[in-house]
Amino acid sequence: MKYLYKKIILITFIIMTVNIANAADEIFSHTVLTLPDNPRNEEPWNQVINNQKDWESFFYAQTAHITYPEGEAPIAEKFDFEKYQILASGLGARSTGGHSLVVKGVMELNNVIDIQVLEISPGTNCMVTTAFTYPSATILVKKTDKPFQFTVTQLVTQCLE
Repeated sequence: MKYLYKKIILITFIIMTVNIANAADEIFSHTVLTLPDNPRNEEPWNQVINNQKDWESFFYAQTAHITYPEGEAPIAEKFDFEKYQILASGLGARSTGGHSLVVKGVMELNNVIDIQVLEISPGTNCMVTTAFTYPSATILVKKTDKPFQFTVTQLVTQCLE
């Protein structure tokens, strides 16, 4: 009987290990890219960038309204677009501060790449700026032919009165 329990425990451990390994294969890693400013699109948007020229156009469009001291303007990073692509997404204009967009994870499913996003907004008691903001997120992912979908979870921060 003691041998049977050990065998059951061993088989359970092996099954759990295989399941964990299979789940890990579904993770589609990403790197968060920092832009010099958030894209100022009024409406929600998504963009897939597949080449250096489009990346530079997108990157430098974010700096067009900013005056930098000579020699201090940011420079678009070079990427290997044979191996990678860039995904950018924004919530559109928000009338106050306190809004943000965070990529929680990227998962490869059977027929799609799922971008898991957290949309954070301020609660009713939060003190916020009255300036318009344009929350967005930009990530670098390995190149794929699969389509992308965005799964958005909303989080409202609670502030003290």
